[in-house]
Amino acid sequence: MHAPGLLALGDLQQELWVGSGRDSDVLRFGLRTDRPGLHAVTVRAFRGGSFLGELRLQISVQAGVPTRAGSPRTAPLDSLAFDPGEVTLQVVKAADGYSFQLLSETSYAPAFQLNAGDPRQATENIYRELRRIAAAAGVGTDAQHVRRRLQNLGVALWRAAVPDAVRGQFWRETDKIRSFTVLGEHDVVPWELLYPLDGTQHGDGFLAEWLPVVRRVHGQERVRQLHLPQATFVVPPGSPPEAELEVTALRARFLPAMDDGGILTRGAEIQSRLDEGMAGLLHFACHNAFRETGSQVTMADGLFDPLDLATAQGSRSLGATRPLVFFNACRSAGQIDWYSTSLGWAPQFLEAGAGAFIGTLWPVRSDSALAYADAFYSHLVTGRLPLGEASMKARQAIRDQDGDPTWLAYAVYGSPAATATTRGAP
Repeated sequence: MHAPGLLALGDLQQELWVGSGRDSDVLRFGLRTDRPGLHAVTVRAFRGGSFLGELRLQISVQAGVPTRAGSPRTAPLDSLAFDPGEVTLQVVKAADGYSFQLLSETSYAPAFQLNAGDPRQATENIYRELRRIAAAAGVGTDAQHVRRRLQNLGVALWRAAVPDAVRGQFWRETDKIRSFTVLGEHDVVPWELLYPLDGTQHGDGFLAEWLPVVRRVHGQERVRQLHLPQATFVVPPGSPPEAELEVTALRARFLPAMDDGGILTRGAEIQSRLDEGMAGLLHFACHNAFRETGSQVTMADGLFDPLDLATAQGSRSLGATRPLVFFNACRSAGQIDWYSTSLGWAPQFLEAGAGAFIGTLWPVRSDSALAYADAFYSHLVTGRLPLGEASMKARQAIRDQDGDPTWLAYAVYGSPAATATTRGAP
């Protein structure tokens, strides 16, 4: 349980045995506070390192008012199945720093609090360097030198953003880990760049290079199957010249396994499809501008930004269909400025009910973006590999292109074990 601003009177982490054909025991969490007001409480359920679901509620505290029981609140757990070898790094922002907890099949270690070493400045410096590397990449670039530079950034991030105790637990578990999920409130730290290295302990390169690395934002539900009966594309006027090539190539790959949902050029068309609860794949191939007011895509009828998803988010219009959203554009998964009040694309689509979201963390090269998308869909749709493994193999397919760091730019949100089915597929 996570209850910022409230004092725990007991253990905030408890274990529950779920049997067949009978009710489980009741777990009770004691809380108190000397600060009146509205407090948020979140209870998350895990089995092994796999997230099962969560319940969020609010508690109102007032002085001199009798305690009253609230109405029962429930959250469905669609499945109690766990994915062997999945570990989750839970990162929670608190007023006095960050807490980190690594959850696995064999260990539920306590959360480790980090009260100093706020990684915001280090993260912005890393993004600044990544943008420079991405802009300079091309024919004649010393790819080995670039990789070494990226490796140094990844090692520095590993040591700056992950507490010693969590790193130690990671090395004790590493031979059992098959996939790595980061669960957090913020999606701006480039976790995909992590390069685990502590003395003689090291993995096989970048974390996302040798393990399926996915993300989960708080409030995102667990979706284990992505049903893709059709493919719809968003290509607004002024998109990169390669966008049409990308759509043509992907259409050829998907048909006839999927219906053609057409090409959308207007923001109103996107909103209408979302409000109706569109199913399948929604693939953006476009520019994504980032200004002080937030992330924006210029459509034929004006600007389209994450605020335009508010109605879909409020109604959870995508909750029944669970589409896959692939935002193949510049800086689409999150916002680089930690202090910005702007909204990100990933949380909005996921809170609207999307089953998975893929986006980029910094500007990417168009040809590399096309190559990544083609490889990803090849493994996910044609090869029927799980989401996490498909994203890892797509990274591996484009990692040696002229020192281009695009292969590390993709942030994948969803269950690493989620699989995709197309129209008429079992």
